[in-house]
Amino acid sequence: MSIDVPKFQSKTEVEIKNYNTIKSVLSKLYDAEIELMKKRKEAFSEIKNIKEENAELRDIVYKNFSETMDALENTKNDKISKIKTKLIPNTDAYINEAKRTKQNIGNYKSMKSSEISQEKKIEELKKSGVDITQSKNELKSSQLKTKSLGQSLEDQIMKYEYDRIDNNKLIMLHLINYEMAYHAKAIETLTQLFKEVKSSNPKHGINPLFQKIGISQKVEDNDEEQEEDEDEHENDKLKNKSKKEDDNEEEIEKDNDDE
Repeated sequence: MSIDVPKFQSKTEVEIKNYNTIKSVLSKLYDAEIELMKKRKEAFSEIKNIKEENAELRDIVYKNFSETMDALENTKNDKISKIKTKLIPNTDAYINEAKRTKQNIGNYKSMKSSEISQEKKIEELKKSGVDITQSKNELKSSQLKTKSLGQSLEDQIMKYEYDRIDNNKLIMLHLINYEMAYHAKAIETLTQLFKEVKSSNPKHGINPLFQKIGISQKVEDNDEEQEEDEDEHENDKLKNKSKKEDDNEEEIEKDNDDE
């Protein structure tokens, strides 16, 4: 074989350790995300049950917020569950493939060592004048088996290398896709929620409350006063601007007279 078998066997040992580590990390990531999701959903459920006299504020801020965040957690759960159903089984399959490859490499090395021993034994028998026909036939048969195993082992090693790269690619792409898909959905959903919360008008909820306690004109009066104040403020700004322009014109005329 053109490949350095002992070196490759050592490589499979390292890869088995690496993929066991990856499997452990993926499992911990899955468990941590599921636990965090449970905690968040519990918190959102409590927020949803907050009592608020202002029905509009409760529905938009508390209820909608909780339901939206629950929906996002379900999205996250759907994404993270693929780690459990796809990535971890694929990692297990790769680890088993690496172990089989390592075992076959070990068998190949043993057969090669056995051939070398047989060749030495035949040389010794040849020197002693003993018939070596049977020993040669046995050696030839052993060499054919070793060659066949070596050829299949080359194919297996090529598959092993392909699977290793493909699995690494799959893990990275899946995790990136999981993060991108979740955050894209979060931005879309939270943007809509932000607009809903921002558009809530406290006056709509406060007026009915004031009506209940007999001061239904309070908010309207305050609104009118505020509008009047704003109009007065705008008029003052216009007056000040006009006065400033007149003063500037007077200064220019005065300068011209002096000249």
